[in-house]
Parts: sequence; structure tokens; C-alpha cells
Amino acid sequence: IYGGTYMLDKPCDEIVVDEKGQAVGVKSQGETAKCKMVICDPSYAPEKCKKIGQVIRAICILDHPLPNTNNSLSTQIIIPQNQVKRKSDIYVLAVSYAHNV
Repeated sequence: IYGGTYMLDKPCDEIVVDEKGQAVGVKSQGETAKCKMVICDPSYAPEKCKKIGQVIRAICILDHPLPNTNNSLSTQIIIPQNQVKRKSDIYVLAVSYAHNV
């Protein structure tokens, strides 16, 4: 799709790198797919990955709309990072029966 090569459901035998250490391909079952960029799960190249944060998700089931939202059937609240002394914004999404949730 759009000039990309997908290697879904194939084992990754090796990520091929050039002399600069840049990924230039992926070997799988004796075949090499050359590329300009490899996008993969960190488990394929743990030595190249560094954890810099984490994602926290929560699902809350309420019997009422969120306060101060004018009883909206859906709401998105974005809490800016500087207000909570974090590196990223916090996103809160509320949906209701109107969305068949």
C-alpha cells in the first residue's frame, strides 16, 4: 500500500543495518526486504529502544455526565501538560448511551 512493503505474520530473523548503524532492511526466512525505515515493536530490537515514558489508561463507568459539561452526551477534556507538571497533555474522553457505548 502506497509503496510500502509489509511483512506481517513472518518471523524477523534479523534487522539489517549499514555501517552507520541505520536500519536498511529486514531478513525473514532467507529473504531480505530493503528499506529506508523499519517500524516495528520494540521486542524486535530491544537494544535500540529506550523507555522514556508510559501510557496509562482507565475506564470509568459513571451514572451521570461529567460536571461542568452542560450535560453533554460526549465530551473531550484536554489538561495541558504545564498545568499538571507533566511532559504530555492528559486527555479525558466521555461518551454516553447516544454512542451505543
